[in-house]
Amino acid sequence: MISRESGVSVVEALLVLLLLSVLVPGAWSVVARHHTAALRVAHRAEALETVRTVAWLLREDLSGGLPDRDWWMGGDTVALRAFRALGLVRNGSVRGQELVACVRGIRMPNPEKDSVLLLGAGGHWRLHELESRIRLPGGCPEVAGGWEERWVLVPEPADPVLGRIFEGGSYHFSGGALRYRRGGGGRQPLTPERVREGHLQDREGSFVWEMSLTEPPGRLPGLEWRGKAW
Repeated sequence: MISRESGVSVVEALLVLLLLSVLVPGAWSVVARHHTAALRVAHRAEALETVRTVAWLLREDLSGGLPDRDWWMGGDTVALRAFRALGLVRNGSVRGQELVACVRGIRMPNPEKDSVLLLGAGGHWRLHELESRIRLPGGCPEVAGGWEERWVLVPEPADPVLGRIFEGGSYHFSGGALRYRRGGGGRQPLTPERVREGHLQDREGSFVWEMSLTEPPGRLPGLEWRGKAW
């Protein structure tokens, strides 16, 4: 015969089991929904970061040049002179192949990969190879954040006023990302591999980019974006 105390314990145990059978699946359902929501937020944040990266890079690099002189379209590729620094030539500093310039830019000039476009006093640009460069002591009071360098150029500069340092490169939508290629190297990804499809086009006298982004399987359709770089 089961005692009253034992009977109460059995009822309580059954009640607890009943409550667990109801609450645990509900709790797991809530956790699963939160996990799914968190993944969607993370995916959307990554997608928006991809859009911002593409928009900033293309606009930044192409807005500094002119079409058919500093960048060229071809299929899904845009080849360009990616300008990295600017040099104001010191008056009277030209000696044969050498000159001294007050330089400012997003990085130091690099003779291994950079060339120079020199603006002459007559208003014409001329292409030169940067054979070597040396940073000189002291700064450039007339250019905020600038520094002084001695450049050796080929061919010999003639009456230069301003120099623009650039590297030759190209942008591509390939392999699920926006990629950049410098010289003969491979295409390096600049964004997460979230690009389902991307296009680089010269449309109505302007350079535009279009892309659609992937979303997690079974979720919302991919985001589509269009931007103008020039």
